[in-house]
Order: sequence, then structure tokens, then C-alpha cells
Amino acid sequence: MDLFNGAVGTNQVHDFNPGIRDNTRLFWTQPIAGDAVTFNLEHGTATLAADDLDEEDYHNLHNALLDGPSDPASVTFAMRWNAIADPMNVTDPAHRFTGRFRLASVQIEWSADAPGFHFASDPASTTHNVRSVIGRERNGVFFDD
Repeated sequence: MDLFNGAVGTNQVHDFNPGIRDNTRLFWTQPIAGDAVTFNLEHGTATLAADDLDEEDYHNLHNALLDGPSDPASVTFAMRWNAIADPMNVTDPAHRFTGRFRLASVQIEWSADAPGFHFASDPASTTHNVRSVIGRERNGVFFDD
């Protein structure tokens, strides 16, 4: 999650992420509790929530990609998706991809804490959503399952 003082670009002042994992070199990826996610495609709902999730504040993207100096931080967030259309099936055998998806609206509310800093977003009800989907997909080696 990123914060900017002004327009996106060189005005980035916070870059909250879990860092780069030494054993896999995965970045911006971390395990969360199984109960942090709910999903029901037929009802058209999904949620993702975490409280006080340990992160690092790298302050800007360049520093984060270099796994440079960071400050300990934490984030709390809640995201809620609600379907706004019927399910659609999408399959592309040439690229070994298939899925069932629903267009959705999403609302998010989040906050971040770092030494000497606290940020809280506007309430979830003020979210402006451009385009979201929820769904299930299979691809690659899982395509034929």
C-alpha cells in the first residue's frame, strides 16, 4: 500500500509491503490467516481483512525493489466485494486458462502505522470503484484439473 504527497510519481512518501522473501525471492507476498478470506462466487461475495499485519515501510518503490532500508510498520484493512452481474465463463485453451467470474463492486478501508506516523483512509462507503471482478480460475499445470 502506497501513500503519495501529491500526484503519483516522485511524490511517494510511504511504501508498505512485506519485503522480499529470502528463500523464494517472492516480493509483496505474505501468508495470512485462513479466516482472513471469505468467498462465495454463487452468492457473489468475497472479503479480505487483516488487523495489525506486520509490514515494512520502504518509503518509495525504488527502495522497496532494492530491499533497501525500511522501518517496521503494520497495516489494517477490510475489503468487501459484491457481485453486480451474473457469472460468466471464460476459457482460452491455447493459453491454458479457464475461469468463472462476476463483475463486482468493492469497498476498502485501511490504515497504516509506522514510527511517528499514522494514516487512516476515508470510510469504506466513500470508495470509488472503476472495475472489479471476483472469480475462480485454473491455469498452467492446473488447467486440465
